[in-house]
Amino acid sequence: RDEMIEISANIDDLSPQIYDHVMQRLFAAGARDVTITPTMMKKSRPAVTLGVIAEAARRDAIAEIIFAETSTIGLRFHAVERLKLHREIHEVETRWGKVRVKTSGAHGREPTTISPEYDDCRRIAAEHKVALRVVMDEARDAARARGATPSGEK
Repeated sequence: RDEMIEISANIDDLSPQIYDHVMQRLFAAGARDVTITPTMMKKSRPAVTLGVIAEAARRDAIAEIIFAETSTIGLRFHAVERLKLHREIHEVETRWGKVRVKTSGAHGREPTTISPEYDDCRRIAAEHKVALRVVMDEARDAARARGATPSGEK
């Protein structure tokens, strides 16, 4: 468990091309999660709600980025409590090279999730001209075969 802050803003007049840049800046500033959700504002204007989860100490830095990079004129802040599974990063070998894989779950048990690192898999897929999903499947299988658990035991 940990305490975080949720920062949200409704945005109805910003080019969607800008959102990737905004997200990258927010992650670089310490955001733990960034979401963009379609919404409808007053007078039936289509918009998005930008949502950011971060440590409370990052509040002002995150707010500064949102105000600088988007057209919003107001932010909402809410304290949130997170309950999360234990996570670890393991490196596994595939026939094309090494891939980082995140496992999560309870200590000492089989992983609840095994998530290959997208950027590693994408790079390998492009370099070796292999379908991305094939690389991701093999990385997942390699993690299972290795016995990667979220306890660091294996």
